[in-house]
Amino acid sequence: MDCKETTKKENLIYKGRILSLYNDEVVLADGSESMREYVHHNGGSSVLAVDKEGYVYLVEQFRYPYREMILEIPAGKVENGESAYDCAIRELKEEVGVIACSLTDLGVIYPTPAYTDEPLHIFLATDFEVGENKLDEHELLNVKRIKLDDALKMIERNEIKDSKTVIAILRYAVQFK
Repeated sequence: MDCKETTKKENLIYKGRILSLYNDEVVLADGSESMREYVHHNGGSSVLAVDKEGYVYLVEQFRYPYREMILEIPAGKVENGESAYDCAIRELKEEVGVIACSLTDLGVIYPTPAYTDEPLHIFLATDFEVGENKLDEHELLNVKRIKLDDALKMIERNEIKDSKTVIAILRYAVQFK
C-alpha cells in the first residue's frame, strides 16, 4: 500500500534561532486530509572519539528539557554552508579539545521521526590529538574519558540515555571492536 502524504500547504508557526515549528496541511494516500505538526532543524553532527587505549570521550551537560545531566558524544548544529563533516571536526575541537586527523562516517540517524525532520550525522575519530577545548559562550559541560567496555555497561544499565551516543557506541562495538 502506498502511504505517501502530499503537502497541501505549509504553515510556519514559529521561527527560532535553531528550529522552526510547522503545522502543515497534508493529503493522505487515500485522499483524505489531515494536519502534521513538526519541528524543522537543519541537522547536526556528532563524533565518537575512541583513543588507542580504548577510551571514549563523552561530554556531560545539563539538558533543560529533561532537567538532568546527560552523557553524550560531542555534537552540534550544522551551520548554514557547513558540511556535516566540518561540523563534526569543529564540535569535537570546541567541546573536547580533540583535533581529529580524519573521520569515518558511521551513518545518519533520524532521532525522533514522529515530530522532527532533523538528520543527525554520526562520525568516528580514532586518529587524533588532545588539546584544550574552546566552549561556546554559555556552554557548560564536563569532559569524560570512559573505557569503552564501561560505556557499554552504562548503556546496559540505562545510564547513557542519549540516542546518538548509544547508537554510536554500539555501532563502533559491532563494526570495529
